[in-house]
Amino acid sequence: MKKYLIILALFLPISVFAQSTEIKQKTDSISVLFGAIVKAKSDEEKLSYNTKIEHIFSELLQNKETFDYSFLELKFISKLKSDDDKLKIYTWNIPYENGTFEYFGFVQLKQKDESVALIELTDKSKKIKTPEHKILYANNWYGALYYKLLTNSYKGKTYYTLLGWDGNDNFTNKKIIDVLTLKHKKIQFGSPVFKINNNEIKNRMIFEYAEQVKMMLRYDDKIKMIVFDHLAPEHPKFKGQYMYYGPDLSQDGFVFQEGLWLLKENLDLRNPDDGKDNKPIKTSF
Repeated sequence: MKKYLIILALFLPISVFAQSTEIKQKTDSISVLFGAIVKAKSDEEKLSYNTKIEHIFSELLQNKETFDYSFLELKFISKLKSDDDKLKIYTWNIPYENGTFEYFGFVQLKQKDESVALIELTDKSKKIKTPEHKILYANNWYGALYYKLLTNSYKGKTYYTLLGWDGNDNFTNKKIIDVLTLKHKKIQFGSPVFKINNNEIKNRMIFEYAEQVKMMLRYDDKIKMIVFDHLAPEHPKFKGQYMYYGPDLSQDGFVFQEGLWLLKENLDLRNPDDGKDNKPIKTSF
């Protein structure tokens, strides 16, 4: 018995070392390819490098060990893991010469046997009409660069809420709140959970605003709400022309209750100190 334990102990570090070496080699290759994209002189060249990134990253993410790997060295890829440790999502984008962006991504799903199922995301956002009312899937994803993942449950169903950014074009940017759910080992984007008022329900929220301004959209852990700047046109005559939209100095939010994200308007997000300093809470994104 002692011999068996000694032999196992001798082989285990070799296996772990081999896996670590493979991860490092492939992440180094991906980093080099992203560097090439930054220097690329055409969209075709960027996409050629990106195809190689997708191939290498896909191979890498099929290794179950990568589910718990941080990938901190991959600076151009967003990496988010759910609080229940069942899902991990990776997203990145490619900027094109005309000012638009295309988004790419993978979702890792941890299985009961600790293996990992890998799902590739295909950005079809430019072709999706009325996206706030659509149920979408991995093959027609409304692409975004995600920077926050929230995990909420109600009556046995788990909702993975994603906050994301889309550079859109030269005139406007977008912030997005989407919801990912799991159905029969498949992923679904969008769910009728955003209650705007008594009569209106949306599957996702999309905020479009002028390219030269910034919009705050974040999760406030203190008040357990998604909070965001309320957007308005700089003049009523520009209503519906989002290149003229920006924050109007008021904030709204969504609170999760009984399986719905309920809209709360005109929030007071000032620092709750002694009342002497009433500067708005800052966001780092």
